[in-house]
Amino acid sequence: MKHEIVLGGFGGQGIKVISTVLAHAAHLAGKQAMMYNIYAAAIRGGPIFCTVLVADEEILGGPTTTTPTAVLAMDPHTVTVYAPTLRPGGVLVLNSSLVSQPPPRADLTVVCVPTNAIAEALGDMRYTGMVGLGALIAATGVVPLEAVHGCLEQILPPYRHHTIATNMEALRRGAACTDSPPPAP
Repeated sequence: MKHEIVLGGFGGQGIKVISTVLAHAAHLAGKQAMMYNIYAAAIRGGPIFCTVLVADEEILGGPTTTTPTAVLAMDPHTVTVYAPTLRPGGVLVLNSSLVSQPPPRADLTVVCVPTNAIAEALGDMRYTGMVGLGALIAATGVVPLEAVHGCLEQILPPYRHHTIATNMEALRRGAACTDSPPPAP
């Protein structure tokens, strides 16, 4: 199976970090993965979009997609840009703390997650991206949630290793917001 996932939001939400984590977790789970990111001159608060492709077999072609199978929309702009491009039957995970209305598409699975509120409950808004990633992983089954734990020590700089337990809790709380068990990877 091949997942073509777009993660989008604005600078400061951890989009690049969670995209890197997802790609590395896929490798640890024995899958192939590619990641590509686009951001506005690295300006905090500017738009950022990352594409992560994950497949059981070799990925041919470039690391982007024009018709994603899933989108994590951490802000309204991402919904505007990418919801129309989602394949029928795709998954749209919305940060309901910032996105008030899901797009009017009956052919999508829409998961609304109050990522900001959950991150605040964890004590730090920097966990908002990990909450969203947990929901995305649970809704798509792209990788096992625990595969993320194995790569956090590699991805996060040593001075952030004390946050690994809270990052995992953020992932679990995001995953708990999905209505059903993930599809088989």
